[in-house]
Amino acid sequence: MQGTSEFVDEQSRAASKAPIVRNPRACTVCRAAKMKCVGAEDGLKSCQRCTRTGVDCVFEKHRRGRKPGSKLSEASKMLRRLEKGLNTAKLKQSDSSLSTVFPADPRTPQSDNAQFGGLQSSDAYGSAGNLLHATRVQCDSKHIIIDGYAASSVSSRTVDPEEEEDGERSDEKFPAKLIKRENSFFRTILNPEHKSPMLPVPRNPYLPQSLRPAPLPIGYNDPITAGLINENKAKILFDAIFLRLNPFINLFDPALHSVAYVRSKCPLLFTTLIMAGCKFFEPSLYKECLRLANDLAVRAFAEGWKRVEVIQAFSCLTYWREQEDNRTWMYIGYACRMAVELGLNRYHAKPPAHETDFQLRERRNRERTYLVLFVHDRSLSMQTGRHWMLPEDDFIRHSDTWHEQGGTPIRCEDVIVSAFAQLRRIATEATDMFHTNRSLSDGGNSQVNIDMVLKNCNAKLALWTTTWDQEMRKANGESFHFSFTSLFCLYSSLFLNSFGVQSSVPPANRTNSHVRALSACFENALNVLGIASKDFREFGVLRRPPL
Repeated sequence: MQGTSEFVDEQSRAASKAPIVRNPRACTVCRAAKMKCVGAEDGLKSCQRCTRTGVDCVFEKHRRGRKPGSKLSEASKMLRRLEKGLNTAKLKQSDSSLSTVFPADPRTPQSDNAQFGGLQSSDAYGSAGNLLHATRVQCDSKHIIIDGYAASSVSSRTVDPEEEEDGERSDEKFPAKLIKRENSFFRTILNPEHKSPMLPVPRNPYLPQSLRPAPLPIGYNDPITAGLINENKAKILFDAIFLRLNPFINLFDPALHSVAYVRSKCPLLFTTLIMAGCKFFEPSLYKECLRLANDLAVRAFAEGWKRVEVIQAFSCLTYWREQEDNRTWMYIGYACRMAVELGLNRYHAKPPAHETDFQLRERRNRERTYLVLFVHDRSLSMQTGRHWMLPEDDFIRHSDTWHEQGGTPIRCEDVIVSAFAQLRRIATEATDMFHTNRSLSDGGNSQVNIDMVLKNCNAKLALWTTTWDQEMRKANGESFHFSFTSLFCLYSSLFLNSFGVQSSVPPANRTNSHVRALSACFENALNVLGIASKDFREFGVLRRPPL
């Protein structure tokens, strides 16, 4: 009996003790001491240690996954905003299925909380997308599919921006880690932090608080004022453009060209970029955005708008044009003339004194625009036989080191711009001789030794490949960058060697060198097809056929 009473007393004393509550997180004091944090009740009151010592009990979010003080790259933030938009779209879609929704006035601008659907790929391709197309980004009621990788059981909650960056997340709920782990093309475009991180946008005293949309002409609209999209959806489309379209034209700096920045500079460029995004990711809005872009382009031409952003807009109107649109030559010619008038080809042997980071980005934005325009102009001239617009001035002659002048780390996209400028110089030199030979030839009698021209040209192309492979390795380029540059070098070699096997060459002049030219064309064509069908397929940049 005595043992029984002692057992009952022990049970009553145990029941009278207050339960020990251990917080799953530790306050800063307990974390520093590497001790358990007891009694805080998940941060609702001070823990026992802080109460005894009389200090403030502060809880901070964990920063798992990155080293202290490190920052996410701009491209990584883009992908996370895409995730947030897709998750929000899923939540909105599920909410709308439970209630009756009345159609809204399409002319009414949407608020920041307005509903928007998932991004979907288009069935149409632009001129720049014969081989290289946008990713399939689709949100449905059960899965988010990005480039064929499905993340099932996607959370429908709205993700807090701070929690996005600092919280611990699973691959299944958030596809960013899954994409980085599985998809080599996304790893390429995201520029991983340990290799070539993208710098955050440099801020000046006027950014971003004073950025306001540029005034629109009376009677004209951009996609936001027309009520087609809201600012949140514009940001998602911009992210998709920078992740999936810009790597093939290398015209924009994602750290500079935010929605607010572009819209404050030029309504034509903003509308054109949204049009391009809708063509691939929101096809239901594409036709209307295309109409708005064409209307603003006509107004810009009529009123003589002169800005670097106008040049970029006219270039983009040719990159993703409709098949029946034949204004490429006119638009590029207009852009070239405006670029020279604005002095974009001004060569800076040394950067201006006391140049801020933001001024550096804007200056290189102007220079990049001219270099990309030079490449486009020479490409059209090479393929059509027409005269080019832009000459080889001092800036072009020194462009082989332009990619090294933007600070560290070197952007792989800038390496591509410099490399392509040199590639066009090589190709232009050869095609100029071939076209001159055609004009001077009489009945097929060659005035220029085609064999010698091709021999010199192929030697320069081989040297180009070696040189720019080394430069791309210095910039920590990945497989996509090497395949991308190789594709265009092989295509240039295929085009140039085709002059040695054209039907205008008399049979008597078809020596062994012409057979070598035919062999080079055959080999280059196979390699081009191999990159397009194998490498780009593995990178996820080719569009899958509809099921």
